[in-house]
Amino acid sequence: MNKILLLFLCFIFTSCFDVTERIYHKNNNSGNYTLVVDFSKSWFKTKSAIWLEEVDGVTIPNEDEIKAKLAEFRSKSSQIEGISNISTKYDFNSYIFTFKFSYNSINALNSVLNSMDKSNDLVHFANINGNFERIASYPIPKKIVEKEDKKEDLLQANIIAIYSFEKEVSKIKNQNAKVSKSNKTVFLKQNVWSVLKNNTLMNNTISFTP
Repeated sequence: MNKILLLFLCFIFTSCFDVTERIYHKNNNSGNYTLVVDFSKSWFKTKSAIWLEEVDGVTIPNEDEIKAKLAEFRSKSSQIEGISNISTKYDFNSYIFTFKFSYNSINALNSVLNSMDKSNDLVHFANINGNFERIASYPIPKKIVEKEDKKEDLLQANIIAIYSFEKEVSKIKNQNAKVSKSNKTVFLKQNVWSVLKNNTLMNNTISFTP
């Protein structure tokens, strides 16, 4: 499986979870990116799924396979120009997985995210006319929304975006997003069931005070 994010999203069939994307973006378009995939809310179900190796016809990766894919991600990301400080972390007690890296441009950031899902070459982030844009795309199998018995779990699962900046935020396009009191951090949270039906719920255009 060459889709690193799908490696963990296999567990969608077994448990609820949170996916948190955190970015600190600087004025020169460099920054730090962190992705946390957290199954701690249902760690026992996740552990059981790994033991069973298959749930609802979906193959569940074991611990060794997860470690191998994380190592592969580190290796391939290190070869992308403009990427540094790459680290991955796994906790098989709580089932929390963390990816971190620094980027020196938005192009480099997009390149790493595309390496997680090689089936597409997408623009995930952009700087257009000084605005920071998120164009969301998650490699989650659409067939999941057909499984009504999974709806309750997916309504409790969340995709969270936390973007911080050096400049103060003056305007946000996504009406569900919130701006911190400092005006330098934007927070957006949606349940996975809704995002599966409409990825654009996580889209945002963020403008800044000159």
